This record gives sequence, structure tokens and C-alpha cells, in this order.
Amino acid sequence: MRGVAIGILWAAAGWAQAGHWEGKVKMGENKELPLAVDLANDAAGGWIGSMSIPGSTSRDVPIKVSVTGTTVQFAADLPQRATFEGKLAADGASIAGTAKNADGETTFQLTRSGEANVKTVTPSTAVAREFEGEWEATVDSGGRVRKVGLRLANGPDGKGTAVLIAGEQRMEIPASTVIQNGKDLSLEVRAVSGSFRGTLKESGEMAGEWTEPSNKMPVVFRRK
Repeated sequence: MRGVAIGILWAAAGWAQAGHWEGKVKMGENKELPLAVDLANDAAGGWIGSMSIPGSTSRDVPIKVSVTGTTVQFAADLPQRATFEGKLAADGASIAGTAKNADGETTFQLTRSGEANVKTVTPSTAVAREFEGEWEATVDSGGRVRKVGLRLANGPDGKGTAVLIAGEQRMEIPASTVIQNGKDLSLEVRAVSGSFRGTLKESGEMAGEWTEPSNKMPVVFRRK
């Protein structure tokens, strides 16, 4: 009976992390980055979540969540990969811990402010061999010409993956969703609030349009 009671308390501690959480990540002596996180259980009892950085283009980014007792871990591409590990306070009202990315680590704190509202993504489809591989395009954004790369593949689960490669730093930004329907390809990139819709042409080019909150531009990808 003691073992059953401990198991019940352990499970209850895990469920306590569900909700809408708001807080900040410490970015220096006098600077903090706002953070909003939603954590919930799906129909199968597993954990799902989404994260936003208020004031940025990273909105409703899907996160991978793991909960063990009072410890919660989650990771997201914002667009740089960031991981978080924190502990639920005894009163269940806050979570505090450590955030890490390629630049180092810092602290974060979240406070529960309501019920969870996880923004789930449409499941990705597989991509055909004719779409797989490395692509490049030259885009003109407000008179600034730059190259953009695109890497398409199928993951271990058989679903399509896409990574945009942008800027002089060659920053890699994973797509949240990849959908292929015949010759058409759709990408949703929540890390930058962007999307791409394109069609594979007989010439081998993939022509379409990139859309972001304040801009739309034609894009033609060609095999690298």
C-alpha cells in the first residue's frame, strides 16, 4: 500500500506541471528574456507543449517535454536549439531551473498563470525522393540579396524533415511541419513565424512563395 501511495503522489506531481506558464530567462546582469510555455497531456497520457518568446517571431514553437516527479525538461528550436530543466515548487505555482544553448547556460523561472493552451502542429508527411536533398535559392528582401538553403529528408520515423539555412552565419532553422502533396510542398517554420508553399516543376526547380509576418517574396529553389 505504501508503494501504491508513493506512486499516486509521484503521478500527481507530474500532472501538476500542466498549465500555461509565463516567466523570464536571465540574459545578463540587467537583461531578461520573456518566455511563455504551455504544458499538457495528450489523449494517450503523454506530454505535449508549445513555447513563445513574446516580442519575437518565435511563436507557438512545438517543444519536446519530459516530466519525472517534480522535474520537467523541455527543448525547442528558437531558432537556436535551447533546453530547459526545472523543478516544480512545493506550492505548484512556479518552476525554476537552468536553460542552455550553444552560447552557454543561465537560469529561468516560470509562474503558472492559467490553463494550458498548447498549439499543436499538423503531423508531417513523408517526402518523396525527388524532394530529398540540398536546395539553394537567391532571394531579394527589401533590396538585400542573399542566399537561402533548404535541406529535405525523411527522419527515422518516416516523416519528412526540413531545415532552412539562412544568413552569413548559415543558421539552421528546423521546420515545424513538412507536408508533401503530389508535386506541392508546404513548410511551416514557427521559430520565425514563416511558411513556404512551392511546387516542383518539370525543370527540376521548386518555385513558390515565402511568407512571414510583414513580408512575402517569391522563391525558386534549385538543386545544390
